[in-house]
Amino acid sequence: MCTEFYNEFPGATSGFINEPRYFVYDLSLELIAKAKTEHGENWIEADNTIKAIILLLYCWNFAAPITKTMTFEKIRTLLLKQKSNIKSTLKHSIIDNWEIDEEKILSIVSEFKNDFGQTGTSKALSLLNPKLFVMWDTRIRRCLERDKIISEIGNGETPEKYIKYLKDIKRNILGLKLQDRVDIAFLAKKIDEYHFVKILMK
Repeated sequence: MCTEFYNEFPGATSGFINEPRYFVYDLSLELIAKAKTEHGENWIEADNTIKAIILLLYCWNFAAPITKTMTFEKIRTLLLKQKSNIKSTLKHSIIDNWEIDEEKILSIVSEFKNDFGQTGTSKALSLLNPKLFVMWDTRIRRCLERDKIISEIGNGETPEKYIKYLKDIKRNILGLKLQDRVDIAFLAKKIDEYHFVKILMK
């Protein structure tokens, strides 16, 4: 574990506001909150949930050709297929015993990866459960592995690599007691913002 890397957590995340797209994630969460209010248990496949995913990925994953192939019906079909597995993850945060549902998470990631790619998958999952799923992208993966903060994730080619990433993030959080520095409800998102500021915004 590279203990020095997280020395500025969560303070450095204040720099995230200097990214022009910083507000899009919150807008997407507002759409999902509206879906939950209007559709109750069926919020996962609701139009506003699909809009939230499209909005986030078009703003934050537009460079990936696979993003441009998304359609409402493709996403709805995917969400319906994985609905029970997604609901199972909702009880988890990044620091609890989410590994008991590892096979379900692997199934979700495997299905999502076909339509969203490895980076887009992490972003879509973060919207569905912001407490558990931590986003990543190519440059973040490379830097974290190079600096031995995360190990053996390569370019995130397989669902197992994303599971490994979550496990290493959890290990770092607990080992450094990062959960004591920020509300657990925002911990996974703040980790992503910290990676973005430290690695991409420098």
